[in-house]
Amino acid sequence: MSAMTTSDRPLPPVPPRPATEATRYLCAAAYLEQKFADRVVERVLRERHRAVAPSYGVDLHAVVRHCIAARRRKFVRALVLSIVLLVGGPLFLWLGASPLGALLRVVVIAWGVVFVGRILDRYEVLAGTLLRDRFDVRSAPRASARDERLIGELERHQLANVTVYSGFSPFVGCGWDQGGWSFVVDVRKGKEDLTGKRHPRPFRVEELYASLLDTVRSLRIERLRADDRLFMNGRDVRGATWVLPDEFARPLPWVDPAVVHRYVEAPTHRVRHYLAIQLVEWEGELVLSLFLRFNQVGGTLFCEGSYFLLPPVKDKYHEVDDVSAYPDARALLDQMARGAVTAPFLLVAAPFLVIERLFARWRAWLERRATRRLIRSRPMFDYGAATTVRQEGMSASYSHYFQKLDELMYFKLIQKQIFESIVTFLDARGIDTSELKERQGAVLNNGVIITGGEIKAQNLAVGARARAGQFLKTGSGTAQGGQPPPPPTPRSN
Repeated sequence: MSAMTTSDRPLPPVPPRPATEATRYLCAAAYLEQKFADRVVERVLRERHRAVAPSYGVDLHAVVRHCIAARRRKFVRALVLSIVLLVGGPLFLWLGASPLGALLRVVVIAWGVVFVGRILDRYEVLAGTLLRDRFDVRSAPRASARDERLIGELERHQLANVTVYSGFSPFVGCGWDQGGWSFVVDVRKGKEDLTGKRHPRPFRVEELYASLLDTVRSLRIERLRADDRLFMNGRDVRGATWVLPDEFARPLPWVDPAVVHRYVEAPTHRVRHYLAIQLVEWEGELVLSLFLRFNQVGGTLFCEGSYFLLPPVKDKYHEVDDVSAYPDARALLDQMARGAVTAPFLLVAAPFLVIERLFARWRAWLERRATRRLIRSRPMFDYGAATTVRQEGMSASYSHYFQKLDELMYFKLIQKQIFESIVTFLDARGIDTSELKERQGAVLNNGVIITGGEIKAQNLAVGARARAGQFLKTGSGTAQGGQPPPPPTPRSN
């Protein structure tokens, strides 16, 4: 496959930026959790060699700009505190104050600086621009020209049809693994009807994918999308110039659809095609993903489905909703108390933070040189993305009871339509689907409760996500890039 330049590669139309609640909460996270802002800027914006997986249901541009603005505010505060400590202390001693008196004066001034900074963050930014009725995704603070150029490059990564992942699971950024199913269908076995046994007609896998795409579109569910996507491990992209034309740059997030089509019919060990079906609900706080793969091997059709859930963002980021639009006496006293506790620690740490930020570009240059040396020396260098901004901020629980019900409803609705579409497609080609219908019932009746009466069955599955029959259950309930977590559970508001 020949490499293609960015200008040669057709891009899809840019969709409207999602001004979702998830976007608003992650913008607030930049000011509520400084480590979050640091991770976004360092690992996403200024990363030069590893892929960026899409952050579903989020306007990444707005989040990144707020993270840059939060870091800028932190640096200005550290710079002022450093001046207070390194200039104010000696000045008070020169004016005749005792060492203890000079120290107390410095701490009091630092307290004032921290208090003013907290008030500005809370009421100028959080209350002024990030409350629900005041949030505008287009009004995010502008960054420097250099950072704006990097932010512009992130747009293509949000429109990816190729995911280059790091680690074991390819579905990076999709949240918790909710399990799935896989089975095979004998496409050589003809369907029996009143006229006798029919002769199966051959078909191509891409025809089945096209039928499923029509089914998804016919559901007419807002924010439900389906597209073809390739997945490739970051340790396998070296030499694949169609996705990595420059070994010292990030892998391409978008390739020509003809390349994707090539892997639909002929997947390889390292490159797999999936039909990705995703539903963004609850204003981006709930993202449901279903990945479908089909492959004809001899006279059998292998069918695979994997489900993922991206739960709401962390409780801590919801604190922006508790900020009053205007300060009152209680809020001011609370901020004064918090400032008094943190001011001494911030005062001591301020000079070190200033030094770190002043040498940040030099440090980044050294890190890039080290990475380039690593790329030269390691043919299996990992170019893959390990997580996403949206997944970095996700919680392990629901924030509303109805979110759990909606997850079950949409998963069952979509998978019912998917199974019926597969059955209809194979029936039309004279293929026996009796076993497939049995498996469909086992999947769709997951969690059914029966009271009273008598049950007679050769195969019986009891419990959440239980399976009966010849099933291979996939998935282990893990989050991409993490250890096996407990399943999402309701949480109190």
